[in-house]
Amino acid sequence: MLDVSTQLMSFPELETERCLLRAITYDDIPDFFEIMSDDSVTQYLPWETATSFDMPKEYVKRYEVMFKEQKGVIWGIINKENNKMMGNCLLFHFNLAHHRAELGYALGSAWWRQGIMLEVTSKVVDYAFNKLNFHSLEAHIDPANTGSHKLLEKLGFVQEGYFRENFYNAEQDIFEDDAVFSLLKSDWAK
Repeated sequence: MLDVSTQLMSFPELETERCLLRAITYDDIPDFFEIMSDDSVTQYLPWETATSFDMPKEYVKRYEVMFKEQKGVIWGIINKENNKMMGNCLLFHFNLAHHRAELGYALGSAWWRQGIMLEVTSKVVDYAFNKLNFHSLEAHIDPANTGSHKLLEKLGFVQEGYFRENFYNAEQDIFEDDAVFSLLKSDWAK
């Protein structure tokens, strides 16, 4: 079984050209709320659009517990120029027996189409393979999310499956399809 405990004794901070990736704190709640309350951001995400600060506060609590239990790492994407939180990037659903984790992400709409998410996810994928020693990563996206599909392809992910009505969207009371992508460490190394 894969052991990530040594690497995750303290929260791993990562840095890219434009961003600092660090733990999301209660000081980030106003920025986090701005992201989570934007319907264009939450359109393809498995969370409801936030209507108060309660929801981002709850997520910060969950993220702290997830890290403490070593079930995932959720980074806030912080703009180096102004210290504003722009989004998040996640390694979660750790399956240590099979050396596998899931990649997730969300970015505030003000920063779309600037290459930020490719910059950030590249760093996180590299960390997952070369520091945490995962063998493979997966990502689940709404098949209609063409931006996410293009990002995953740029990272080298391939679509492995398509599950009809795999997720229940409680906000809209509908079941939604799920496209599943994966990336092997050996393919990333190329």
